[in-house]
Amino acid sequence: MAISLHDHLWNLSTDHQKSWLRQMGAWDKTLTRKAQFVDAIKSQLRDNLAGFIARLSEVQRTLLAESAHQGRLIGPREFEARHGAPCPMPKRTYDYREEVSLLTAVICTPRYVEQGDPNLAVEVLTPLRALLPQPAAPRARTLPVLPKFWPSERQYIGGDRIRPVHVHEGERIVPAELGRVLRLIHGGKIHVADASRRPTDAATRLIGEALVVPDFALEPPKKEINKFTEAAGPVRAHAWGVLVQQCGWAKPHGGMLKLTAAGQAMLRAFSPEAFRAGVNAFLGDGEFDELNRVNNLRGQSGKARQLISEPGVRKFALREAMRSLPTGEWLDYAEARRMIEASGEEWDVQTVDDGLLYFSEAKYGVIYDMGGINSQFLRALFLESFATLGLMDVGFVYPHSLWPDFDDSWGHDARNFCGRYDGLLYVRINPLGTYALGLVDRYEYRAEPGPKLFRLLPNLEIHLSTEQLNPADRAGLELVAVPQDAKLWRLDPVTILTHAESGGALAELESFLEANAAGGLPDTVCEFFESLHCRVKAFRRSREAVLLEWETEELALHLSTDPATREFCHHAGGNRLVVPRQQLTAFRSGVKKLGWVLPTGS
Repeated sequence: MAISLHDHLWNLSTDHQKSWLRQMGAWDKTLTRKAQFVDAIKSQLRDNLAGFIARLSEVQRTLLAESAHQGRLIGPREFEARHGAPCPMPKRTYDYREEVSLLTAVICTPRYVEQGDPNLAVEVLTPLRALLPQPAAPRARTLPVLPKFWPSERQYIGGDRIRPVHVHEGERIVPAELGRVLRLIHGGKIHVADASRRPTDAATRLIGEALVVPDFALEPPKKEINKFTEAAGPVRAHAWGVLVQQCGWAKPHGGMLKLTAAGQAMLRAFSPEAFRAGVNAFLGDGEFDELNRVNNLRGQSGKARQLISEPGVRKFALREAMRSLPTGEWLDYAEARRMIEASGEEWDVQTVDDGLLYFSEAKYGVIYDMGGINSQFLRALFLESFATLGLMDVGFVYPHSLWPDFDDSWGHDARNFCGRYDGLLYVRINPLGTYALGLVDRYEYRAEPGPKLFRLLPNLEIHLSTEQLNPADRAGLELVAVPQDAKLWRLDPVTILTHAESGGALAELESFLEANAAGGLPDTVCEFFESLHCRVKAFRRSREAVLLEWETEELALHLSTDPATREFCHHAGGNRLVVPRQQLTAFRSGVKKLGWVLPTGS
């Protein structure tokens, strides 16, 4: 809560006021009362502001300049990220006879944390802007090329093990990979846990087999693996089962993912505009938290959950912060994080730094490093979500024994890493990322045709180009055809009608065949689908009805033709009449007028 300069100065102790006046050369023994000290400091700030600025260090002047021109006090983390120096923020308390910071007079710092954050006195903002030039905005230090190995190709003997740097560029493969995942969902292959809504282990393995390029290589070489080695596990194979829900392309139903209308449209054809809408939904999603995938950070499901910020708020803040990152340029992860911190956006994982997360055991491995927790979330967001969606290219090594965060913490002795994302070294936002994240308004998409899976013959036979189909392509074929042998399938009307019966669209099946059939669809196949379309459309609607049996066929015919009842019933042969349930009351009334009765409950 902001207070006036006068009230702030009045709240300072007389020892602090005297210390400040002595440093300014304005101490006078005739000053004996607190009100006089306050007036003397205000006079210095009003009449000798230039002299006050001259007595500040360079870093103190920089803090005032940044804060004055932005109209807010720059926080310590943002200041250090912008200028590479510790923030000269005045302390809340000083030791006996310790000289106070000269900034104490203009930066209102509550004595206790619970009383609020420091702020710059409003009265000095305009005068400071006139005297201090605005510092230059921070610029990212880009990398012209990535190293092939980490930490160095010319490493001295005895250092860290040389690790090859793997690069994943997802922009061009995402349309095809997303299509495969949606096809698996369309085929009813992806099951999720009831509580977490995350894909089951079997579903994760299935998605892993359907990926266009293999999942991230995060396991160490076999010669380095022993019984104590912790497996990193899947990343993209797991992420897709969550991202399709976050983006609004699928939702769980009965323990299985089902495509939404947006997912069905995306399956028919990849659209940059629809993809951007999905990414926007992902950014606002608060149901899934990437931090949960950092398994060794314990306590997330306990009391700490109430003090962990909303994931959607975090991601939207990071999207704004990423405006400062250059497009198409490689950055060291630490440099990308520095630029994000320099933006001033608030994206802390924990609302308070209260030591609620821990390693191994709460009383032994408690964590008070909020910056490290933020970094673990950012690594997971970049490597699991952004890289999987193709928004960001990444360079990485396997994470074992790196500990880029929490390397001096207790409780992680038996762990190989904090999170499977510890090996993230380099990041690059690509054009799809800048468009989907809303940083630019246009994106030029060129579909890259992939190899055709089969050839469709006029006799409805499907001849595969290979016996080894990935699970997604097999799931697509299973919706339209039945196998005859290893490389021969045949279009099957019963299979296709079963798909339509469960709510599927025939147009999706035709799109799948057109996209994967070498030479297109023969005329006989088109006619085959036209016939199926007519059969599906032949059914109009269903209505609940009651079957009534009368004593004789003549009576049933009479009731079905008499003006009092014929509009409400249909003769069903013999002595039977069918009456729609919603017209049963009117039919009963007509029967009564004709001298018969239909008992209640019939």
